[in-house]
Amino acid sequence: MGEGGRAYSRPAVDVSAYHLRGVCPARLLADDRAAAAAARGGRATFRTATLPGDVVSLGRFHLAPADARDDGGLWRRISGGRVVPGGDGFVALALTLPHRSALASSDPYALRAEQVMNRCVRGLLNGLAALGVPALYPGRDTVTAGGLPLALVSFDVDADGVLSFEAVVSVDRDWSALAAMLDQVDRGGVVRASLAPPGAATSIAGALGCAVAPDDVVTALQRAYAARLGCQAADRPAPAAAADAEAWLRARVPRPELDRHGWSPTMLGALDVHLSAEGGVLGEVVLSGDLIAPAPTIAALEAALRGCPAAREAVQAVVARVFAAPEAFVLGIGPVTTIVDTVMRAVGG
Repeated sequence: MGEGGRAYSRPAVDVSAYHLRGVCPARLLADDRAAAAAARGGRATFRTATLPGDVVSLGRFHLAPADARDDGGLWRRISGGRVVPGGDGFVALALTLPHRSALASSDPYALRAEQVMNRCVRGLLNGLAALGVPALYPGRDTVTAGGLPLALVSFDVDADGVLSFEAVVSVDRDWSALAAMLDQVDRGGVVRASLAPPGAATSIAGALGCAVAPDDVVTALQRAYAARLGCQAADRPAPAAAADAEAWLRARVPRPELDRHGWSPTMLGALDVHLSAEGGVLGEVVLSGDLIAPAPTIAALEAALRGCPAAREAVQAVVARVFAAPEAFVLGIGPVTTIVDTVMRAVGG
């Protein structure tokens, strides 16, 4: 029985599962793209990965420093959500499916957008339980233990409907490591992030009160997802680094010509809008921050706002039209009118 009491016939999904050991963000990006290509052909992928060093994990829509380099210190995920630490002391996982409801139905829209995470996160919860960590998914973009965030979870749906679910799991470091990492890679303070002070987040080691090996975490996660998906996992050599990894990282950077800015607090952190306007008409518009939405939806919204009259009614009509599409959604910001409010703050700025 699915969410809301609706019975679903779970489709058969061919799954490939593997682990990438000690990979850089550029190789992870290449693997993400290969997984999406496989999903378009009907094949699902479950992957765990470890990254060396200190790595700041940006969501899909965060601004990065204009001089950001693909040297491993910054990683832009496929999915949205907030900024978290990664690298040593963390394990990344990704589940790539042909469509957002593939774990429940052959109908891509059988699950509402807000139900998708609940399905995808179950393997993570089972893996943590096998390690002895009584974790919960209270909603939004975190998995918690003892009421403290332990893992980030998020997802994206691309233009072909492919679902990319991602998690960054704290093994023996936690989100309080983010501040020091940002000091090294974002000296100009471009990245907007919510910082967790010591004691405000936890890890698997913290929840257990003892050391835990990353390999043990990987094994537990692989077994948990394998049990749900019906597959076996093994190590796999990482693909060659994506040639455009630096361009991907710099996909959203500060642009001086977008001289008006508005922001709104949200359930996940913040939504920022940077834009230009002249003669009562919007020019370029860029949305950024802690939001979970299909990248094509955000691109369509930014394009639709270009040339829109800088008036609330006109902006509201554009936003309503874009989000009327069945594939469109945005999570983590509250009602979509938050976007309208933030655009108008930027216009006034």
